[in-house]
Amino acid sequence: MEWLIGVVDSLKQLLPQLIAAASLLIAGWLLAHLLKLLANRLIAGVLERFRKHADLKYAVEEAGVRSAAPRIVAGFVFWVVFLLFAAAAVESLGFTVVTGVLSEITYYLPNVLAAAVVVAGGVVIGKLVRKGVSAAARSSGIVRAGRVGQTAQGTVIIVAAVIALDQIGIDAQLLITLVTVIIGAAFASAGLAFGIGAKTTVSNIVASYYLSQTYRIGQTVRIGEIQGEILQVTPTAVILATPEGRLLVPAKRFNEEASLLLVETA
Repeated sequence: MEWLIGVVDSLKQLLPQLIAAASLLIAGWLLAHLLKLLANRLIAGVLERFRKHADLKYAVEEAGVRSAAPRIVAGFVFWVVFLLFAAAAVESLGFTVVTGVLSEITYYLPNVLAAAVVVAGGVVIGKLVRKGVSAAARSSGIVRAGRVGQTAQGTVIIVAAVIALDQIGIDAQLLITLVTVIIGAAFASAGLAFGIGAKTTVSNIVASYYLSQTYRIGQTVRIGEIQGEILQVTPTAVILATPEGRLLVPAKRFNEEASLLLVETA
């Protein structure tokens, strides 16, 4: 009987602390749940605004963050707030060791969230960079324009990953060195690809300049099997009027092949 009386006395002494701890847990859960809902709506609203912009809409939808980002951010907010209250509840019971562990986890979670945001931002920006670089490469006549865009996208994502690792406290010095080498090689390859792709365009521009000093609009010329009246000399091509319709001939062809100016005879 004495041990039972001792247990009851201990419970009586501990009861106020248990009530306080339970109150903290309940209050923490309610507040964390409320902030989770607010964070979900806030992030969803921001992404919805991004979707109103054509380029950002493409990046957000392609990256798949429209539905995932609100849930991830809201989940982090919930657990950070709840663990703060849980640490306070455990501390009120006198469990200092557990309190220390929970405090460390709570301190670490914002860094993890920041790293996740950096990676998500890198994915979105990478999509935009891929689209822009691919379009520029395609307009320059590069055959594998999509591959150039993918290389640029991968570079952006790798940089974001390195920043994220540094954010959560992981030493990424070796990875940074490797990424630097990769970025240098990627830009060198892209520059070479643009140079090769622009070779045809530059040849046409130079040929068009000299062609405009040799022929005039209204003259009839023949080059190879093509014959027609010059309607316009553009920066890269010559537009001829032929029996079949208007024909665009690359200007550099007049440098590479013999052309004939047809003179009308009375």
